[in-house]
Amino acid sequence: MTQVQKLEMRRSEIRERLGVIAALEGEARTDEIRAEERGLHGELSDLEVRHRTALLLEPDPAPEPAPDGEAAELRALRGKAKLAAYVGAALGQRPVDGAEAELNAALEIAPGHFPLELLAPDVGLETRATTDTDSARTQRPWLDRLFADTAAMRLGLSFQSVPAGVASHPVTTAGASAAQRGRGEAAADAAWTVGVTDLKPTRNTVRAMFSEEDALRLPSLEAALRRDLGMAVAEGVDRAIFKGDANANEDAGDITGLQTLAGLTEQTVKQADKVKGPETLEAFTGLVDGIHATSLADLRVVATVGAWRLWESTVINSAADNMTLAAFLRAAGLSWTSRGELETATGNGKYGAFIGRGRGLAGAGVAAMWGMGSMIRDPYSNAAKGEVALTLSYFWNLGFPRAANFARVKFVS
Repeated sequence: MTQVQKLEMRRSEIRERLGVIAALEGEARTDEIRAEERGLHGELSDLEVRHRTALLLEPDPAPEPAPDGEAAELRALRGKAKLAAYVGAALGQRPVDGAEAELNAALEIAPGHFPLELLAPDVGLETRATTDTDSARTQRPWLDRLFADTAAMRLGLSFQSVPAGVASHPVTTAGASAAQRGRGEAAADAAWTVGVTDLKPTRNTVRAMFSEEDALRLPSLEAALRRDLGMAVAEGVDRAIFKGDANANEDAGDITGLQTLAGLTEQTVKQADKVKGPETLEAFTGLVDGIHATSLADLRVVATVGAWRLWESTVINSAADNMTLAAFLRAAGLSWTSRGELETATGNGKYGAFIGRGRGLAGAGVAAMWGMGSMIRDPYSNAAKGEVALTLSYFWNLGFPRAANFARVKFVS
């Protein structure tokens, strides 16, 4: 199943569940149901953008297989052709005729040659013996590599295609405040401050090598590698938005992610409080400032795996109803998704969550993309070794014109 198909299936599941929830009335619409509904709407919005991105990265479809009639005819010819006829023709220094000549023509084999497959022991047309158990006749569904789920769009990052050149993103950072004036009283002059975030292209690249022998042995190999490269680039960009990437570009500077972005609003949870409901909730309510977020519903939360496990496994009210810390937070109106490869622990200095504060979020954080990348297939550089190189390059950069829309939660001692 391709990444596009997986996303389409998940979208269908979410829409089906939202339809069930929409039919609930009265007391059936509990706080947990409403929290689930908000979370599903947020995930659906994220999936729509990821689906469009996956469509752009999806490799070209494989050539259509030969029509059934043609394939059936070829199978019939293989059943009629005999190696002895080729040997006899060679001894008599004459071309083959009959079924053997038709098979050569169908397989585009030059005169005087014969199909090597006739040398294999014939144990039935569909079960011809072969040492390549993953060949075209017996190949099973290909299992693609699994990547951590992309989550930057959940935070509200804007992915924007930009033309060649430097991408400038201006933002008003200060200005005048309105106030009541008396009759004849002039308005005071005020300075307006505008900041500009300039982004220059940084190359994100992934490369794969394969042999021509493997490509012939595994007909799906190159298509699978192209899918893998596309997913690797998408995951690598998403991961860099959170973790950054030091020494990414000697000219344009490093990619500074949300973990190290200076001046980002940061709430802390002490080690003694990380298993307590009210204290954990306080870290998130502290992000509701009435400007960038007016309620918990305005918080787009991506939890680290460590925090997710802690919240889901910590029982905070075993004497009554075995309520977990996660259930307590959801009942308060908080929802979240998790992303791997960020943190798996909750010790001192570890991050628990990254948050996008939803008011005016569009453009507050930007992943600028120059074009749609390039896929280079190079069969020449290592031709002597019979190797082919696939290189996928993607030019992008990351900026936060208004970092105040983003925040993080950190565990401290």
